[in-house]
Amino acid sequence: MIFGNQLRSTKAIALVVASVVFLAALFTLAFNHLEIQLPYSFVDDLSSPFSSSDRPPPNPKQVDFYLKHIQKPSVKPDSKKYRAWDAFEYALHAKPHWTKPLREKLCIIDLDNRPWSEPGELWGPKPMSWDQSKPVHGLSLGVLNHWVYAKIHGYKYYFIDFEEYNDRRASWKKPTIMAKILEQHDVCLFLDSDAIFHHLDLPFEWLMNYWDVHADNNSLALAFDPEADNNKDEFGTVYLNTGFIIAQNNEKTFEIMREWNDCAEEGGTHPDCVNFRLNRPGKPTDQGGFGTYIRYDYPDDIKSLPCDEANGFPESNSGCNGLFIRHLWTGKKNWIKSVISQQMPGGFLEMLHTQYLKEKPWFYQTEKELMSS
Repeated sequence: MIFGNQLRSTKAIALVVASVVFLAALFTLAFNHLEIQLPYSFVDDLSSPFSSSDRPPPNPKQVDFYLKHIQKPSVKPDSKKYRAWDAFEYALHAKPHWTKPLREKLCIIDLDNRPWSEPGELWGPKPMSWDQSKPVHGLSLGVLNHWVYAKIHGYKYYFIDFEEYNDRRASWKKPTIMAKILEQHDVCLFLDSDAIFHHLDLPFEWLMNYWDVHADNNSLALAFDPEADNNKDEFGTVYLNTGFIIAQNNEKTFEIMREWNDCAEEGGTHPDCVNFRLNRPGKPTDQGGFGTYIRYDYPDDIKSLPCDEANGFPESNSGCNGLFIRHLWTGKKNWIKSVISQQMPGGFLEMLHTQYLKEKPWFYQTEKELMSS
């Protein structure tokens, strides 16, 4: 009797496998050889304030399919609830400020000057591929995540290659570069390359409604670091992590950015801020200057976000799980690959990175080019 049940089970499994293989083959043939009319998505309506000459070439149909169907926006900016994978529910707590997609009025900024030209890296000789997964570079995947998220929701994306300072860490470039770009947008986001959008389908307008972040009530929003002695300023307060920043276009934001930039200058408002020019234990450069001085100068204009929602990752065991923004400070090599492999499985990684490289002339700028524009 047991053997008979096993036989019937084996036949059933074989039938299911055969059906899946057949359907997959049929879909592949149709997808590759037919001009598919993709169903309507509200992303199709995303107009841009930029001229057509500023637009990159159309997406290949496989990339278009991914952006509009595999990872399409799953809720509207003012939807009352968001259910991640229809399993975990999050609800807005107040009347939403953002009711329509911002499109390219919202920008996402990557700042980096590392070459990343080896195989498996962002600017390497070939696009990244899971077929050769060992050399795939974690931080390059993080940058690709930012661009993909911008493509899905119609946001403007920038990659800025900056120059080094002679007397301080290059991370002090954030305030001036962000302020320059923000002049052209309503909202701009900065993320470190090891910080990623965990839910690609979730519009950022919805997240700003969830956190009650908008230009009328704040200028900058940043997440707390995990609770630990080495994450505290000299007053015993946990730092805000400057690896993820939401900046609103209002006058106070530009004032804060100027003060933050000037903090590390000799003879500034806070003379001891020069101690944060370089990274050393207990002195986390631009983050230390911002956390020790600037946030106290503007307590009503800088919003603190929950660490569990906008910082960390589950495997860090830090109490911060990165529910919406996952920051993998100690998971740059492997954990980030694990997350991105689920967002961009199989051949999608290679296809998306190929398109990223094709669009480079439309989003890549040097610091000199940006600041002189």
